[in-house]
Order: sequence, then C-alpha cells, then structure tokens
Amino acid sequence: MSKPNNTTAAQTYRYELVHDDDDADFVAYQRRREDGFWQTFATWMIPRTACN
Repeated sequence: MSKPNNTTAAQTYRYELVHDDDDADFVAYQRRREDGFWQTFATWMIPRTACN
C-alpha cells in the first residue's frame, strides 16, 4: 500500500497582488471554480503614501 502524494493537490485559493499605476495597489482573494477558472471573492486596497 502506498501513501498518497500530497504535493500534487490542486490549489483551490490564492491571493493576487495587482499593481495600479495610480495611487494604490490591490490584493484579490480568488477561489478556483469547478470549471478551472479563478473567481474573485474579495479585494482590498493598499493605499500608497507619499514619501517626503
């Protein structure tokens, strides 16, 4: 009897950092749908601050 290989498990969620050319970056929380496509469930804005 062999042990299952856990390193081949499919990734079901991810966080993606999206750079914006303006004043903020975004983090998107996405989950993989049954058809293999990624669906965004939530986004967070990370505002940039001016460095003086």
